[in-house]
Amino acid sequence: MFEEVILENSSDPIAKIFKSACRASEKPDIGVDIKKKAAYFVIRDCATLTKKYIATHIWGTYTDPVVELKGKFTSNEVKDFLTRAKTNTESKLLKKIIIADIKDKYVVHQLSSDETTTVFDEVDDNDIYSYYEEYQDDQEDGDEEEGESNSPPTDDDLILKYLF
Repeated sequence: MFEEVILENSSDPIAKIFKSACRASEKPDIGVDIKKKAAYFVIRDCATLTKKYIATHIWGTYTDPVVELKGKFTSNEVKDFLTRAKTNTESKLLKKIIIADIKDKYVVHQLSSDETTTVFDEVDDNDIYSYYEEYQDDQEDGDEEEGESNSPPTDDDLILKYLF
């Protein structure tokens, strides 16, 4: 699982709490004598929150998680994570943090079709309008199609590019 890869590659000791949190969220009274009913629910709920969000916390402890974790994930792990992030709150939050880190570290902006750079070659000063008269309508249509393909990458594309 994507989150487990984040935890397994961390040197932070708290990353090792995941398996215990999974057990405690299912059976909070393992290894302890609970004397008050409320303690049972506190242990269960704390373990459940830890299980859900420890990967998000550990992601933040890496010096440069994008670089340190690049190539550690399988294609299936990334795809499964991206699918879960559509409906699962904790995966969605982790995805947003990963995307923010990628965008902070890398330039992920592409020019829109409205933003074009015009470079003027040397022209014959005697006939500065000649090229414009020869311009074909079908060339104009082709340029518009080209501009449409320069759409910025999706968040899923960024995760696949920078982590897989």
